[in-house]
Amino acid sequence: MSGVKLFRREDQDFSYKGDSPDSVLAFVNAGNSDTMGGGFGVFGAGTDMEWTVTYDEFIFVHSGQFQLKIGDEVLDAGPGDTLWIPKDTPLSYVAEEDVWFFFAVMPATASPSASIPNVYPDAPARPA
Repeated sequence: MSGVKLFRREDQDFSYKGDSPDSVLAFVNAGNSDTMGGGFGVFGAGTDMEWTVTYDEFIFVHSGQFQLKIGDEVLDAGPGDTLWIPKDTPLSYVAEEDVWFFFAVMPATASPSASIPNVYPDAPARPA
């Protein structure tokens, strides 16, 4: 067995937790990697989340449009756009519509979502 995992979208729970209009699933996390973290997430319509990243972050926008606000600077990101955010950047993620994205963080231990050892359903390998 190679250790490679396949996470099928239809097997995952992307529902919002609590009152927050966002959901993040860190498939690569402290449960399966000592170095990096990453996965998929949704900024739901109405997201306005202030945060200072404690890690380097890479975001690829799959669908939807959102703004990344850094002080007076506003970056509009949409489908196919990629953002690299250096550690210690104070920012706000703002979404007026649902935004689906892929993210990667390093080090995983500095990320609230990736530092928790979570297990997500993965798909078995298909016979050759």
